[in-house]
Amino acid sequence: MSFVLAAASCAPRAASATSAVAAPTAALPSAAAGSLPVCPVPRAPTSVSSADRGTLPYDRDVWQTLLYHHSKIHRTVTVIENGVSATTESDDPAVATLIKDHTLAMHDRMVEGLQVRTWDPVFKELFARHEHVKIAVELTEKGVRIVETGDDPETVRLLRSHASGVTDFVRVGSAAAQRETPYVND
Repeated sequence: MSFVLAAASCAPRAASATSAVAAPTAALPSAAAGSLPVCPVPRAPTSVSSADRGTLPYDRDVWQTLLYHHSKIHRTVTVIENGVSATTESDDPAVATLIKDHTLAMHDRMVEGLQVRTWDPVFKELFARHEHVKIAVELTEKGVRIVETGDDPETVRLLRSHASGVTDFVRVGSAAAQRETPYVND
């Protein structure tokens, strides 16, 4: 699996008085020495999770919080030749930080093949094919832009199914998360 991580802006911003987002404390390595700026890793506010970052309980808590705030998230997905391009953002700075945190955590899980939603066939098959997935993530001020591509037709179908399922999570929230992700047909 390969990936590119880019940041639109790494300039630190002061948290607003109404924001519940804690200041980021870690830094991302650049994809190649000197090719990308080193940017802070978004971290969920401590009120979202008391679990350690990088653990399944932490990732689950962030995801559950995003599901709860689904109405504050906007997402667009474009089908491209060998995958999908998606932008997921929020005007709420705390939710935007959670989107970034979640995306980076799921990226790490995909690289390692560390599955989530093991009961969901689309997720299970996609994570099993993680070596066939390429991901490019761009952090934006309000969230992320991501391009996910596959090197074979089945991986592309799984990526498109996953993107459709995530869009359903954003549209419906927790109710969508309780059902299997449907497969899309090209």
